[in-house]
Amino acid sequence: MSDYIRARSPEQKQERMEAIMAAADKLFQKQPYHKITMGTIAEELGWSRSNLYKYAATQEEIFLALHSAKNRAWLGDLAEALKGAPLPADEFARRWADVTDRHADFLPYQEIVISIIESNVTLERLTQFKRDFADMLAPIVSLLARQCDIDEETAADLYLTLLFQAPGLYNHFHCAELTREAMLAAGLKPVEGTFAETYARFVEMCVENAKLN
Repeated sequence: MSDYIRARSPEQKQERMEAIMAAADKLFQKQPYHKITMGTIAEELGWSRSNLYKYAATQEEIFLALHSAKNRAWLGDLAEALKGAPLPADEFARRWADVTDRHADFLPYQEIVISIIESNVTLERLTQFKRDFADMLAPIVSLLARQCDIDEETAADLYLTLLFQAPGLYNHFHCAELTREAMLAAGLKPVEGTFAETYARFVEMCVENAKLN
C-alpha cells in the first residue's frame, strides 16, 4: 500500500480527488462499471477504503465528478471549434463530429449517467451536478441557436438529441470483439465506415431539419 497522508488544505483535497478520479477512470477503461467498487478504486490507489471514504461517499459521486470533467472538456472544445457559427451545415457537422470523436472517452460516462450513476447520490450532490451541467451547456445552446436561427429552448432540445445519439452510435462502431464475431457467425453485415463520418451525417441532418422548423 502506498504512503498516505491526509489532505489538510483545499489544494491538497483537490489533489486527492483528482487522484481518485484518475484511478476510477483507469479502471473504467478496462472493465464495465458494475465491476468497479470503492474497494477496487482504493486498491488501484494503494489506499485503504477508509481513506478513500474521507473524500467520496460512493463511487457514483466519483463518476459524477468524472462525467462533469469530461463533459466540460468536450463542450469547451466544441465551443472553440464552432465559434465561427453560423457555418455551412456540412462543415458545422464535421467539426462537431470530429471533436466528439476526440472526446470519445466521455461517451461511456454519458451512457450510464442517468440509469446508473444518478441512482445512488444525495439530492444535494445531484442538484449541484445539474447546476454545473446547465452552466457549461449555455454557450453551446447559444451556438446552436445561432447556427440554426432558432430559439434557445429549441436549441437545447437539439443539443440533447445530438448528445444522446453519440454513445450508442460510437458503440456500434467500437463493439466488443465477441459481438463482432457473433455478428459474422450470424451472417450479419460487418460494420462499415467510421463513427465520425456517420455521426457527422446525423448532426447535419438534425441541423438542417432544425432550420426548416
